Amino acid sequence: MYDLFIVGAGPVGCYFARNIEGCSYNLIEEHREVGVPVQCAGLVGEKIFRYVKKKYFNKINGAHIRYKGDSFPLRKKGVAYVIDREEFDKNLSRGVDISFEERFLAARRKDDAVKIKTTKGIYHAKYLVGCDGPRSRVRRYVTSQEPRYLTSLQRTIRYRHDPDMISFFLRPFSWIIPENEEICRVGTISDHPSRVMPSYGGDVLQKTGGLIPVGLLRTYRDKVLVIGDAAAQVKPLTGGGLYYGMRAAEIAGNLFSEERIEEYDAAWRGVFGNQIRFGLLGRTIYENISEKNMTRFYEFIKENREKIEASCEFDRHSSLLKIILSSPKAWPLFLMYTGELMRDYWSENRTQKPL
Repeated sequence: MYDLFIVGAGPVGCYFARNIEGCSYNLIEEHREVGVPVQCAGLVGEKIFRYVKKKYFNKINGAHIRYKGDSFPLRKKGVAYVIDREEFDKNLSRGVDISFEERFLAARRKDDAVKIKTTKGIYHAKYLVGCDGPRSRVRRYVTSQEPRYLTSLQRTIRYRHDPDMISFFLRPFSWIIPENEEICRVGTISDHPSRVMPSYGGDVLQKTGGLIPVGLLRTYRDKVLVIGDAAAQVKPLTGGGLYYGMRAAEIAGNLFSEERIEEYDAAWRGVFGNQIRFGLLGRTIYENISEKNMTRFYEFIKENREKIEASCEFDRHSSLLKIILSSPKAWPLFLMYTGELMRDYWSENRTQKPL
């Protein structure tokens, strides 16, 4: 019997496996190799290099914020890095034992263990860990809740852009991420990305995309836990989930080694759960805000760009909330949406049925 049975050999699953020294595990992956297909924009903050060697295509020193033909720059040296996601994943998988082309089918709790069925056989483990992405099969053994799914679409094209600056478009939410002076990644996130995807011409070198799970879910129950996209540990505003997933894998690994894994759900929420809550609030406001108020918000950001440059962090979107709350001018706009959203939130949670 294994100590751990891990489903999914993406960066989160591989890092978790590396972080549980002294424990027996079986890690399965449904694809033939690690790192493909790529389903990520490949833009990360400095904190991700806590977990891997600092290697990147391009260093980003700010962003052009664009809305209705107008734009302004936000500058911050080394605010983000453009990485090769396939290589990133493969580097994390080196030295990790992985069973490829094996798919998780079902599980059943039995006494003090979990019985697991895959396309290659039957296994027993003390714990089952789902790192199996947005449409996680393991998640159903933890919660009946489903996240909301957004879809990302990205093309790598030949296109000239400021080599050390991103462009973010507020509506539709989309981006230009330069790999170098001649090649950029252009993409968007929405419910229907193909309808709103910007066109910039240029040769298309690569197409990527995937589902983005948005929500705040239960992540541990009776010897089964989920990490990363499987747990919707994703920034709801921008869809980035790599850092949150790695951080959660680190927390889970440490708790497992201390025989306190039942504290996992509360532990990761204590570290970045409020960031996801703020992001959910921000996404709901973004999707419901009028064009008039979006223009007001854009002007507010433009007027306060020096504060934002000084204090905003790539992996802490709540840092923007502090700036908003520090300005009485922005309070009416903020409160206009948050009052109704909070009433909906508490109403929904009062009616949530226990598992």
